[in-house]
Amino acid sequence: MLEIAVSARLLGAPAIADPTEGRIEWMRRSDGVLPAIVLQIISDPRPQHLKGFMSARPTRVQVDVWAASPRAAAELREAVITVLIEPAHIEGVRFGRAQIVNVRPGFEQLEAGSDQQPRGELYRESIDVIFTHNS
Repeated sequence: MLEIAVSARLLGAPAIADPTEGRIEWMRRSDGVLPAIVLQIISDPRPQHLKGFMSARPTRVQVDVWAASPRAAAELREAVITVLIEPAHIEGVRFGRAQIVNVRPGFEQLEAGSDQQPRGELYRESIDVIFTHNS
């Protein structure tokens, strides 16, 4: 299953597992402890031909890296890209080289502040990855 394999890839990389302390979730952010990574499948077409499903398929996954500072978010973003871009075979899933199709920064304000003094911001780096894989 793709979700298990992608999680295993991230958890198997010390540059990601150590700072996040394993806070890598699908579809929900951990209880506010940072840094954390949230993954979500955006599209998962199942291409087929006359004999059935094709063995390889492209799946688009959004990876949101959450951190307390823009620098921490950017550093973790780069570590995630480095790990996920390379071909791999893990948890029964064979990954080809992934494509990074979009990277965008953002933030979420937790507390009211002013334009000059924002307070309580969480920083996010969103990465859209297309995995070509079989499973």
